[in-house]
Amino acid sequence: MSKDPGPSSPQINATVMASAGTGKTWLLVSRLLRLLLHGARADAILAITFTRKAAAEMQTRLSERLFTLASVDDKALAELLRELSLTPDMATMTRARGLYEALLQSGRSVRTTTFHAFCQDILRRFPLEADVPPGFELLESSGELTRTAWELLMEQATLKPDGETAQALEQLLAYSGGLHGLQQSLFTFLNHRGDWWAYTEEQPEAQAFALAQLRKQLQVNEECSPLASLFTEQREQALGNYCALLNRHPIKSNLSRLELLAQGRDPAQTLELRFACCREALLTKQDQPRACKPSKAQATKMGEEGQEQFIELHTQLSAALMQTLDQLAAVATLKAHRAWYRLGEQLLEHFQRLKSERRQLDFTDLEWRAYRLLHRAENAQWVQYKLDQRIEHLLVDEFQDTNPTQWRLLQPLLQEMASGAAERHRSVFLVGDAKQSIYRFRRAEPRLFQVAHEWLEQHLDARGFPLHVSWRSAPAIMQGVNKLFGDSGPMRGILRD
Repeated sequence: MSKDPGPSSPQINATVMASAGTGKTWLLVSRLLRLLLHGARADAILAITFTRKAAAEMQTRLSERLFTLASVDDKALAELLRELSLTPDMATMTRARGLYEALLQSGRSVRTTTFHAFCQDILRRFPLEADVPPGFELLESSGELTRTAWELLMEQATLKPDGETAQALEQLLAYSGGLHGLQQSLFTFLNHRGDWWAYTEEQPEAQAFALAQLRKQLQVNEECSPLASLFTEQREQALGNYCALLNRHPIKSNLSRLELLAQGRDPAQTLELRFACCREALLTKQDQPRACKPSKAQATKMGEEGQEQFIELHTQLSAALMQTLDQLAAVATLKAHRAWYRLGEQLLEHFQRLKSERRQLDFTDLEWRAYRLLHRAENAQWVQYKLDQRIEHLLVDEFQDTNPTQWRLLQPLLQEMASGAAERHRSVFLVGDAKQSIYRFRRAEPRLFQVAHEWLEQHLDARGFPLHVSWRSAPAIMQGVNKLFGDSGPMRGILRD
């Protein structure tokens, strides 16, 4: 029946790296056709993509090609089967002709859906297990609830102007540079709540955990002031030696620096003022070391040994100031994140409560609750078993736009396939192209495509198939692109990166 085990073959698991214009949709529909021709039940096939439009287009193309197989003459049908890498024998042609009508009469169809619709279907089937309201409504636009949650947060701060919420708002407002920046930072937290939930999952104190991790990353010790650490006894001595050498060469610029350093060395001044004076004396406005090179005039005044010591001290003191700037920035970042975490969680709490009162779930809720149901619920294995009985063939389009939660959603299904009975025919088919990832704002992670490929290769003996022949662009265009981005072209390596 089949001529070769190409990517459309139902006998193999496959990942297809399909560049733009290489016919990935045609290949995906061909895979669906071959599964049906191979005897797969239509309702045991699940094809997932990322938009309703794409899911509808996939269903339309499948129906059109099934109708074509049923209506063309024998010669054309034989040619279409050859395009599917099938031998047009009598049995195959008969089955191909009758498939369209058989599906119509059975009332069953291939399920082409989106990730969110798939999650919604799972939660509607297992609402109690997933701890969601039975018959919940889907919230597709959350702008109004976001504004209401924001107003509730502002009201909370206004009622207690000296409270922690008000103080956090004031701190984050200063760090964000204004009200617009403050709103954007908190709305970003809200929009990426799935990341927050995943990052702090199973942590009893989410804010404390996140701060501890950030503190390690920034290498910040809040008990030790960066400014106090700068003005050590050794550093004070170095500043004194530096000023003494400057005095030996009293040109106008050196005298100005001496005035600044006099305040920088004065213990009666605040640490902030002392640091600011030293910073202005030794660093440029871009916070880089001021030029300090050997010269004959300087060597005459300071002596050769003095000039060498002066340049070395300038380098050491400048480096210490820049290190202090980094430490101050790290402390400011930690303080801003402490406020961001607190306010973000409070805004999220208002947002989630408003939805709960309305018995609503949004798209992020669908993904997260479905993930929790399949991984963390008490009867997760039973739910996985029930889903596994319904799905024998899984296809995912545009895999480069999968986010980490969606990938973890698929893993229980894939693990069931990997551990299932050998006599039950199962298959997986993934299509994607990292260069075409466009849903970063929805947490898309194109690198997951390679992770999924390696997992399938290891556990399900999947094969990888690249599609690199474009059917969309004229040869002259493709030649120009290949020349520009090829190994000897000026843009080489760009597409691969």
